[in-house]
Amino acid sequence: MPATAIEAAYAPVTAEDILRVPVASDLVELAFSPRQQAVFVAAPDWEDETRSRVLRLAPDTLAVQAEIALNGKGFGVALDDAASRLYVTQGFNGAISVVDTASNRLIKQIPLMEKVHFASEFKRLNFSEIRSDFLLKALERFKITEDYPHKVREMVVDTKRHRLFAPGLGLGFDSVLFVIDTRTLTLEKVIEGFGYNAVGIALDEAGGRIFVANMAGQLMVVDADTLALKKTLEVQADQLLNLIYDPEHNRLFGVDQGIDRDDWRHNHLEREYRHRSEGHRLFTLDADAGTVISNLPTGEVPIGLRFDAARQRLYVTNRAGVRVATGNGSISVFDTAAYQPLQTIALPPHPNSLALDEAANVLYATVKNDGGTKQARQPEHVARIRLSAR
Repeated sequence: MPATAIEAAYAPVTAEDILRVPVASDLVELAFSPRQQAVFVAAPDWEDETRSRVLRLAPDTLAVQAEIALNGKGFGVALDDAASRLYVTQGFNGAISVVDTASNRLIKQIPLMEKVHFASEFKRLNFSEIRSDFLLKALERFKITEDYPHKVREMVVDTKRHRLFAPGLGLGFDSVLFVIDTRTLTLEKVIEGFGYNAVGIALDEAGGRIFVANMAGQLMVVDADTLALKKTLEVQADQLLNLIYDPEHNRLFGVDQGIDRDDWRHNHLEREYRHRSEGHRLFTLDADAGTVISNLPTGEVPIGLRFDAARQRLYVTNRAGVRVATGNGSISVFDTAAYQPLQTIALPPHPNSLALDEAANVLYATVKNDGGTKQARQPEHVARIRLSAR
């Protein structure tokens, strides 16, 4: 499709196209369910995690239709709409929760790991004194001596193979990939070897490939059938936080966040890491070789992304700072045929996660507080963005 045809068809979003609704004190990721005609959003509670829940919202008004109680803080979400299941990572609880989206109830919490005593585990793994001291001092600031060794955030559902895949980034440890059997809702396997802070994940369901990106410039490819780690590619993006696979063109989209993690990364690698990217970018990579197809600037600190294959659009949330008093976040819109920016939509303070209703051409986003609104104890928002009907 020629680039000019896509550009001509795009009508910029205006303020009148955006509905913002305050929803809860904290919001993270969300998903749109065509089957249920509902938006589901993770709403962790930092003061009392027993009040954490998943909220079901009406897609037109964003009114809360149901509150689904969780037994721990929820973060990332992955939807299996055909099975009426929403998977929710509980990053600080070493587990994944399973929600029935038809009955609006929690089905099960799947444990992924046991707690460890960090000093003992670092010693058992023969960490160097420098590496161990750095980590223990960092944990001491949070008064942590024992906890779950990995945090879990992102997931992908492989409906063909009845599996859920979730990277676990290690608190000082190498990252792993958790594999859950979605028929039995039990942990099937833990795959090791994913290096420093693996978070980004994408699925090539037809090709049987799982792509996992870490924050040390690496892209790993896992065989979805055998669960073997097949290869590790060195790429020109330092920290691909989130990934999307486009099967039609065999390409990966990923955001390189640009946050300074040098002290932690150098400590983990036990060497100086040489930067490959200036960060705050959207990368398009060849899924076979990991080579760069395009490299485009986003706003500051890109977080989430959503791809509309039919319209060749990609949407990226830009946080615009971390722990700032006043946030000026935005959403970048890209033409993925011509690899060009189309619009930057202001959505302060900090847009975070995206979901898309492709049939209605409506984009949903969680909008998190900045320092000022958080101190004022204002609720966080969900935004409904009406896109061009053309």
